[in-house]
Amino acid sequence: MAENLLPVILRVASKKCVVVGGGNVAAQKVKQLLECGASVVVVSPDLCSELTNFSEQGQIQWLPMRYEPSVLEDAFLVFACTDDMEVNQRVFVDCEARKIWCNVVDVPELCNFYMPSILRRGDLVIAVSTSGNSPALARRVRLFLESIIGDEFGVLVRLLSEMKGEMRRTLKTVEQRRKFIDRVWSSNIWQYLHEGDFESARNCLRNCLAEVAQ
Repeated sequence: MAENLLPVILRVASKKCVVVGGGNVAAQKVKQLLECGASVVVVSPDLCSELTNFSEQGQIQWLPMRYEPSVLEDAFLVFACTDDMEVNQRVFVDCEARKIWCNVVDVPELCNFYMPSILRRGDLVIAVSTSGNSPALARRVRLFLESIIGDEFGVLVRLLSEMKGEMRRTLKTVEQRRKFIDRVWSSNIWQYLHEGDFESARNCLRNCLAEVAQ
């Protein structure tokens, strides 16, 4: 029977995240972490050109050394991205002993978490995972979703955020909140969002809110 995994969305802003390795795969993980505001430490004797640029720009802290357990102190999560499986395994074991989340790239059995393929539309985040079995398939599914989920979804999330206080005051139950979103989903708001008519979109949201509150 397949293992059930718990999907989560993590806040890593200002948290120490360690990437062991200095190649292109490590650079990919570093970019994802920097996009989320993490405090990134890269441990590697050498860096690829992209990571070198990050280091020179002060975006990461580079420790020009081979992996040692001391680099894990105060780490929130860790990626092991070296081409030496013995080193990667040691990183995972050391993280396990310290109860630190660890991902050994391309080795599902040496991961406490998997990195999904991510689709962002503003504050709308859609993560696609195959539980580490086929990242390439996860990417294809994400590309398919990109073709049907446009920027208007992110705009809708922003408009809903603007009304958050009003919605909390008006919609007292979970059932009301669900009815409100159902009403919005079947309304004309998508036309307004496509046309860039955000004021009409806001009015549409207010009308849906009033209808559910009656």
